[in-house]
Amino acid sequence: PGAPPLLAAAWLAGAEALLTELYTTNAICSQRYCVNPVFPALEQLPNLEKLTWRKQLLANVSGLMSFCGQVLDYDPALPQLPGRRNETEEQRQARIKERSERGLPVTEFEAAAPLDAMRASVVELDRAAAKRYFLHLAGMGIEAWDHTEPMTASSHPLRPCAKSVAELVCYTFFPQAPVRLAAGEAAPYLRPCRSSCQSYLDACGVECCDEGVSCVWGPGGNGASGAEAQRRLRPAKTVGLGGEIVTLEAGYVDHDGPSAYCTGGGAAVAEG
Repeated sequence: PGAPPLLAAAWLAGAEALLTELYTTNAICSQRYCVNPVFPALEQLPNLEKLTWRKQLLANVSGLMSFCGQVLDYDPALPQLPGRRNETEEQRQARIKERSERGLPVTEFEAAAPLDAMRASVVELDRAAAKRYFLHLAGMGIEAWDHTEPMTASSHPLRPCAKSVAELVCYTFFPQAPVRLAAGEAAPYLRPCRSSCQSYLDACGVECCDEGVSCVWGPGGNGASGAEAQRRLRPAKTVGLGGEIVTLEAGYVDHDGPSAYCTGGGAAVAEG
């Protein structure tokens, strides 16, 4: 079966020629897991960068993460989401009841007390990350229910791929906060590192035509020259969950992790 409409979109005739495509238009060449967006949660980067972020201690927030809690090994930055207020006890009970009736997980921290605005942001982002993870695996044609705990060791041949999807999603929604900052201080949004993107490509064996698997583009890249440097300067386009075209001026940060300039660890699979 083909990829679901949320992760696949048709080529729009007459699209701007100066934009690099993050999905292929060449039907002849061989492809593997070339879904849209080709990188999980890629289309969220511009929106996340517009938010105001503050450093939080991992020990204070990891218990609220039912999905990304096992991925993060650093103090994250959290956004000040607009319109979020402290939860009342009545709202807490209604939320827990609604999630229980739907068979959805409720963490011990969620159930213990009403959520303040910061804790509510953690829960919301964690669920958004889990949603992108399951949607992306579905788009790749991978049975997501075989990988509900992607960070747990498994003999399943696709577990390394699922793990890399989970890592890239969580690095996107929970950026690393600079070590020099104290908890509560304003922090920049640090995009995932090039190596985290490359780990996903390697672990899943992603193959696209054209330029569909470039991790780095936009200003600030390292080491490129000539035609490659010119290609990297071009904006790129991908597709959002609603099918809309999203233009990205820059891709992942051109550094290998762990790094003070980006979020994520080193490449899990050596490049050939």
